[in-house]
Amino acid sequence: MTTYGGTAQLALSVDLPYPADIAVTCRQLQREVGERVAQLTGLDVRDVTLTIRRLATAGGPDRVR
Repeated sequence: MTTYGGTAQLALSVDLPYPADIAVTCRQLQREVGERVAQLTGLDVRDVTLTIRRLATAGGPDRVR
């Protein structure tokens, strides 16, 4: 998190479930994280940047096909 003059910019790395609507999931995550950080800190969250590390299947890495 970077702060300046009462505002914050957040950068997160996340794993997302697969299959999922990536665009919708990212927008929702950005909104929810931004709102929660603002509530907890009192800062105006201007930007939440996401890096998607991987798409994780529901069965995890040991899933049998």
